[in-house]
Amino acid sequence: MDDAMKTPLIEASGLTRNHSARPGVVAGIADLDLRVAHGEFVVVQGASGSGKSTLLLLLGALSRPQRGTLRIDGVDLGGIDAAGRARFRSESVGFVFQLFHLVPYLTVHQNVMAGLPDGRMDHRQGAEEADRWLRELGLTDRRQAQPATLSAGERQRVALARALIKRPPLILADEPTGNLDPANAVRVLQHLEDYRRSGGTVVLVTHGAEADRFATQRLRLEAGRRVDLVPLSTVHPSLP
Repeated sequence: MDDAMKTPLIEASGLTRNHSARPGVVAGIADLDLRVAHGEFVVVQGASGSGKSTLLLLLGALSRPQRGTLRIDGVDLGGIDAAGRARFRSESVGFVFQLFHLVPYLTVHQNVMAGLPDGRMDHRQGAEEADRWLRELGLTDRRQAQPATLSAGERQRVALARALIKRPPLILADEPTGNLDPANAVRVLQHLEDYRRSGGTVVLVTHGAEADRFATQRLRLEAGRRVDLVPLSTVHPSLP
């Protein structure tokens, strides 16, 4: 990993986001310190209610910190308004979800093109870029298919292509292999690893251990707090 990729993409200090609930307040994330360099593959683990989803919401600018600081790619996410956070999400973050969230009335090709921010490229360029990602992910023959006709593995790869088409510095993946068989799960994780090797950064939430073989760091959360942050590159010598 070169020096440019070792510079921090994510810097959080004292990051806190609470969720109000009766009869009290449940801490989603509490006083979290975190540093993630460019080119990392971070696996986030923890029991239900440990704060994993809250962390993704904060990193994706879908929620705002109540205390502490969060900077991603030089942007202070606690210091920008809703419009600024929407622009940041559009330009800098790709989301991959367990339930795919494809638009059912659009074709595969149109779903992938929907990942492009407005004004990033003209329609012809966007169509060509979508075709490139479909080739990359082995979906060319499904280009004009509707999502309902796809297998779970194919739908997840379409969702991945939609996230990657804008070439964001950060991919946030929430249980992306949860609905997949083992072979397709490994295939999706390998595509995320290929993206990381090209210079991107991945933060992936999972309950399982299958992603550990691709991870450079494993973050464990408990009751919204970091209880463990383990570098894994030392036990994965194939990683650069």
